[in-house]
Amino acid sequence: MMKDSDTFHKLDSHDRRLVAALQINPRAGAGVIGRVLKEHERTVARRIHRLIAQGAIQPTAVYDTMRCGLGNAVQLRLEVEGGALERVARALVGRDDIRRLVAVSGRSNVLWCELIVPSRPGLHALIAEGIEGVPHIREFEAHTTLRTFATPADWQVPELTGPEREQLHEGRVQPVERPADRYELSPVDRRVAQALIENARVSLTEISRNLGFSVATAGRRVTALLERRMLYLRTEVEPALLGRPVEAQMCLKIPPAGLEAGGCALAAYPEVRYCAAITGTYNLILEVCLGHEGDLYRFLSERLGGIPRIGEAAVEIITHAYKRGFVIKPQRPRER
Repeated sequence: MMKDSDTFHKLDSHDRRLVAALQINPRAGAGVIGRVLKEHERTVARRIHRLIAQGAIQPTAVYDTMRCGLGNAVQLRLEVEGGALERVARALVGRDDIRRLVAVSGRSNVLWCELIVPSRPGLHALIAEGIEGVPHIREFEAHTTLRTFATPADWQVPELTGPEREQLHEGRVQPVERPADRYELSPVDRRVAQALIENARVSLTEISRNLGFSVATAGRRVTALLERRMLYLRTEVEPALLGRPVEAQMCLKIPPAGLEAGGCALAAYPEVRYCAAITGTYNLILEVCLGHEGDLYRFLSERLGGIPRIGEAAVEIITHAYKRGFVIKPQRPRER
């Protein structure tokens, strides 16, 4: 894990290009990345090892929980009693059913978390009883995710040229055009997926050795999970390390007739890290990463301003991320 004092140090241009390559293809070999970036294979391998050892990046994977029948994502906005925000965050961050947890600016102590709810009865229990074992929550809102337009696994820092990105995309397992809405996870699928969640760069040889089947079988299982979009590979990295320290979460109100077009248009912008349609008064949630507050203003005035029919936009700055993609983040160092 990265030392607290190193948490917000920006990576240099060479490391940012390397991370950009790993965001596109987390399983790309050092030789492939070296050819694309025009660097020596051994140099690339050393830098990947260093970035992982420092905790700057974490190659991982996340399930598509709806497609795998593991549950639905619910966005929770939690208003916390004064002075209790860190205590509530610590109580939530270790839970296996919470995929994302961030603190945001606003008129009160507010946390947003993404909770995976396995069933409709589970959603009712959440609404009726609240989050079990977590005190100091004054009020909360629950919004079910209906459609995801862009995920953090899709987001890539724009450090590479078009041809470089194309070469890295060629080496990825390409998903089928129209995967089924639901697939059944076998016990073997779960074991292979867990190996990739722990380390997206794990070799097929290691998977086969640890799980007790052939390398060819390991390859087929990995390919099937990725082709069917049951699992998404992801290189987890803090946007601040890539020169994007200003993160904001937005809740937008768009008439139903414009929701699909608006979600697709916003998801295509390079600043957008996450975009999904949700239930509630605000029906689109958005996360953006930018270099400066001025960039955020331009995003609001130009990007959002160019999307027709946006009625309202509630904008909050993300002040700290406690968990992303089930990866628990280092504690933020205190200002001196």
